[in-house]
Amino acid sequence: MDDFQKIENIENLISQYYKMSFDGDIDDYNYNKMLKNQLKEVIMNSKNNSIIVEKALLVLAKATGCAEDQEIAKEIIDYLFENKIISNKELNLFYDNLGTNRWL
Repeated sequence: MDDFQKIENIENLISQYYKMSFDGDIDDYNYNKMLKNQLKEVIMNSKNNSIIVEKALLVLAKATGCAEDQEIAKEIIDYLFENKIISNKELNLFYDNLGTNRWL
């Protein structure tokens, strides 16, 4: 499976996640975080391929809405930026496309 297929698969899993129910908030949070950390892994493994990185960041941004989503995304984005895996340009791409922007 190539990186584009991995991102597409994760995006589909995130869509399915929104239809799922969990026994508790902790299980919900952990599953959400696990899915988004898969995007982080793709980004880290593809840091020299800006097209893959940008696609994964756009999926993460699109899937960031509620406060928990924002907490998870911030942790991922901060790590990637602080470790120079993503650039200012990619950081801005993420923030410019956040799912929460639809409420602004």
